[in-house]
Amino acid sequence: MIKKRLVLVVGCLIVASLIITGCGKGGETALPVEKEKPEYGGVLNLYQAADPQGFDDGLALHYSTNTLKLTNEELWEGDWTKGRAGGYGSGEVGWLTGGSVNRLEQKGGAIAESWEISDKDTITFHIRKGIYWHDKPPTNGRELTADDVVFSLNRQYTSAAAYMKRTYPQACETTEISAPDEWTVVVKCDPQYFGDVVTMIDYMNIYPRDAIEEFGNLTAWENSIGTGPFMLTDYISGNVMTFVRNPNYWRTNPIGPGEGDQLPYVDGVKLFVMPDESSRIAAFRTGKLDILTCDWELAQEFLEVPELQHFSYHEDGGQAVIYMRTDKEDSPLSDKRVRQALSLAIDNQKILDEYYGGEGVLVKWPLMPIDEYVGAYVPLEELPESVQELFGYNPEKAKQLLADAGYPDGFKVSIVCWNYRPYIDPLNMVAAMWADVGVELEIDAKEYGPFTSVLIRRAYDDMLYGFFSGCGTYFKGINYTGPGMYNGSYLDDPVLNKARDEMAEAFPDEAKADQIHRELMPYLLEQCYIIQLPAGNQYRFWWPWVKNYSGELSVGYYNLQNANKYLWIDQELKDAMLGK
Repeated sequence: MIKKRLVLVVGCLIVASLIITGCGKGGETALPVEKEKPEYGGVLNLYQAADPQGFDDGLALHYSTNTLKLTNEELWEGDWTKGRAGGYGSGEVGWLTGGSVNRLEQKGGAIAESWEISDKDTITFHIRKGIYWHDKPPTNGRELTADDVVFSLNRQYTSAAAYMKRTYPQACETTEISAPDEWTVVVKCDPQYFGDVVTMIDYMNIYPRDAIEEFGNLTAWENSIGTGPFMLTDYISGNVMTFVRNPNYWRTNPIGPGEGDQLPYVDGVKLFVMPDESSRIAAFRTGKLDILTCDWELAQEFLEVPELQHFSYHEDGGQAVIYMRTDKEDSPLSDKRVRQALSLAIDNQKILDEYYGGEGVLVKWPLMPIDEYVGAYVPLEELPESVQELFGYNPEKAKQLLADAGYPDGFKVSIVCWNYRPYIDPLNMVAAMWADVGVELEIDAKEYGPFTSVLIRRAYDDMLYGFFSGCGTYFKGINYTGPGMYNGSYLDDPVLNKARDEMAEAFPDEAKADQIHRELMPYLLEQCYIIQLPAGNQYRFWWPWVKNYSGELSVGYYNLQNANKYLWIDQELKDAMLGK
């Protein structure tokens, strides 16, 4: 029995037109007792902040095509049962963020039923039988085979627009992928690129070969074909994507009262495009969205509603840092004294207290203090005093360092960023603080598409406020070495390159790689190659009618949305709470 307190609180949170029976009448309203056995039916209502950048990650960034996690699958993904799994899992990992966990021991099979790794140069995947493509032309529901897998992986390794080819070109050029039979795929690589290859396996979706050959690509949503739990049936740009249940999906629920049930449970998913934050808040407040992720400030309203479930956590790669063009010899940003001055001129504690309610961390780069990677991270209080000082506020010393570097009157610098409140607001605070030491910051705010284009190409003159790679690839050093998009400060430091090579050599001994990274952090932070602002805690809320859910965002490495196949809707409870 859910008591009157829930009815009153939720009834007052829902808009007045959706009053629950008994609210305000002094009586007690009987709502259904929570069910243990999952039920089929209902629609899961979710959102994302921007339109997808396509429906084919062979031509667009993986995290900009996250609808593919509903329609397509990879060889492996995270093991849902090792998370909380609606209260029935082992709890080894939270799966709360996109790029936080990429440990080999946390992998679970998807299209690959099993696999073997041999001598850091060979991975053999055994393809699961009985997986069928969506029943639409030209595939028409045929069975997936190893040929589809080899074709899809080779496309990622050879297409100039694919993330794998763009980010790890040397690994792509030295890797061979083959299918000795219909149900086996062998990936052979140069041992020095083993880490790149093995950790990107669950970053590449598998497509039907015949569909790619007929259409050229699957960029058009109408051509979306996968083996995933849902099928994309409609897309209105700037509005909503509509998915329906795949009746021929192969996976069953692995754990809990619904163990053995055919997945997914819900009839469909509505994925609304909602760039406006206030619209998302209003939609969640009225029960039109089932799940909401927000920052500390917006969370305060919902923390007052005890019936809402939530988790507070550290976001991973979605956090942003200030990249700088350190490669330009005539730029003040190439001088370590200037970079340190810029760091000292920021009152990080003030930003943390006033903008994030004091909840968060000051050291978030090159990786966040995620539980699964604590061995690779050094907290602020354990860093050398000279490094700790850089996270303090000392404008006088900042002025002196600028003068020593030849800029006693400061200088003007521009920064490109996403036109999004969590980006703009902190940068405005930084601009005011830098102005106090003579540095004029000009903010160039762009919409998401143009912003990501600049980020990918590293095409900015001075600075960019952009996101960095998650913890799951920390041992590759892509945040501070190499030609990829996450080396946004154009670094080519022999000390960093050496540490990267040592970590790659150590992998898959992740404990050894952790230690190498931990020892590197003091040097890396002392250089101030990037300016990192505080990371505030994030919150994820969901209504009590969303079942089998524990706040998961990504079951695996950037497998956004793929937890949805396990969720079910208590429609009776939802109808009662919404007054239907």
